[in-house]
Order: sequence, then structure tokens, then C-alpha cells
Amino acid sequence: MYEELREDILSLRMAPGTALDEVALAARFGLSRTPVREALLMLSREDLVTFLPGRSAIVTPHTMSNAHEYMDTLMLLSRAINRLAAEVRTPDALAVVRRCQARYSTAVEGGDIHAIAAADLAFHLAISEASANGFLGNFYRLALDYGRRMHLLHYYPIFNAEEAERSLAEHAAMAAAIEAGDAMRSEEAASAHVMSELRVVQRSLEPKVGVNFSLGNGLRSPK
Repeated sequence: MYEELREDILSLRMAPGTALDEVALAARFGLSRTPVREALLMLSREDLVTFLPGRSAIVTPHTMSNAHEYMDTLMLLSRAINRLAAEVRTPDALAVVRRCQARYSTAVEGGDIHAIAAADLAFHLAISEASANGFLGNFYRLALDYGRRMHLLHYYPIFNAEEAERSLAEHAAMAAAIEAGDAMRSEEAASAHVMSELRVVQRSLEPKVGVNFSLGNGLRSPK
């Protein structure tokens, strides 16, 4: 139940701010309220659920207040994971990375945003597995999960053909660097990919309407 609720929140099947009715959730999963409450408490420790006065709970609203800290963390982890993958990847691990890269390309061609997001996540997790560092990989997975709602809210809504082409090229560059065993190039490709996605997120926050017309409306001040 915890995993299913967590996935519902991260994939936005449960939107930020959604009220979480323990009775309804207990009925959904065929459980008593006690395990539901325990699952919500676990999710609250990940900042995915917020408890309100009166013991009610909601899906934690998405905020960009700590986005700079998150992007720093994602950048550091991405560079480390990709560098390690280039240094220690095995033929089997590399084959998984290449399969995930191909599946991402197929998902992009299909155009379904949720399929694209899932394939993108699988690709990066495959690189994490190729790095053969489970401890670092756990932190990387948490960082990727933390950013999923931000991506669905601020990245994929303006994921157009240009962004798709760029992302495909960046995935190819990461996979190629890992295959070549080029640690420096792998790290650089990971860094470029994070920065590319960040620029899209930044663009999603730019004014869409307010800069297109004058509030003066051509009126003159009365004499």
C-alpha cells in the first residue's frame, strides 16, 4: 500500500493538495485504518504527505522553495553516478543501459508524457545500477523521485519536439561515454543533461501573458 500511494503521489495521479481520507483509503486497499495511518506517516517523513490540525492529511503541495538545493544535489549525484558507471560498467550493465535508452526513444516517439517520464527514470536508474555503488545509488534514486513531481509540473508541459530531440541526444551522449569508459566525458554529459532540464523548468516559470500587453490601455491621464 505504501509503495502504491507513493507512486500515485509522485506520478501526480494524486495531485498536490489532495485530501487523504483514511476511511476511503482503507476501503480501497481492504485494510483497517491502522496500516493506512502508518503508510501516511511514512510518506510524511518523505515530505509527500502533510498532516493538518485535526489529524487530517493531504498530499503535500509542491513547492520550489528548495529547488536550488535540490538541483545542486541532483547535479552532484548525477555526475558521480555517471562517472562511476563509465569506470566500472560490465557488459551486462551496459546492455541494460542501451535497452533503456532504446525504450526511451520509443516512448518519445509515442508522445505519451507518462510513458516518457517512466522511460527516462528507467534509463537513469540503469546507469545507477551500472555504477555498482548501492549506497550512492539509493541517494540518487531518492533524488530522482523527489524531482518527479517538479518534472511533471514544470518540465513535461513544455516538452516539445526541440526538447525531445535534445534529450535523446543527451541520453545517447551519456550512454556512449559510459560504453567508451570515458569517465570525464560521462561526467560532463550528465552535467549538461541536468542543466538542460533546469533551463526548461526555468522557462516554464516565465510570464506567459503579462508581458504581451500594456496595462495603460492607451488611456490618457485626465487634465
